[in-house]
Amino acid sequence: MIAVITGDIIHSRKVASEVWLPKLKTYFASIASRPGEWEIYRGDSFQLEIPVNDALRTAFCIKALIKVNNKIDVRMGIGIGEKEYTGANVTESSGTAFTRSGHRFEQLKDQTLGIKSAFENTDNDFNLLLKLAGFIADNWKPATSETIFHMLNNPNILQKELAHQLEKSNTTISKALKRGAYDELLEVIHLFNQKYGHG
Repeated sequence: MIAVITGDIIHSRKVASEVWLPKLKTYFASIASRPGEWEIYRGDSFQLEIPVNDALRTAFCIKALIKVNNKIDVRMGIGIGEKEYTGANVTESSGTAFTRSGHRFEQLKDQTLGIKSAFENTDNDFNLLLKLAGFIADNWKPATSETIFHMLNNPNILQKELAHQLEKSNTTISKALKRGAYDELLEVIHLFNQKYGHG
């Protein structure tokens, strides 16, 4: 079982791609175990293959990374399933995880994040939760997004270490995490891993 995230950047034409694209490429390269597991295509669309247990945390990392710029956003469909063929690039690979990811992405209308697996009832429940979590994330401001990205991407980092890195006070970091509902987000990610992951 693997997870595949299919996504695109909302309002990408409002911001020059050199503002966000290099950061996204660097992030994908840092989490993929091989180059063929991610691809950015058509300028503002992307696909990423990821272990199931990392899928939702990664999706919110992408969200936070993009929303550091307040003129753009991102929508993503997460598909969970099998991988039947490994292509040279992720967009050439195939299997139920890829099909489901594409289908879920195409179905996104008034929400920016959704999931599709073999378990329809679980998906229905979890998509409702993602609608709420996504709504909160859609409203992250740049400073909140930056803080949440660093915390999600470095789960073992202490708030005071991050404050030092970003040259901000502990209080500022703490308030940003509270505004972004970071603790609640971690609970949603934990629940996702319980339902879909392996422990």
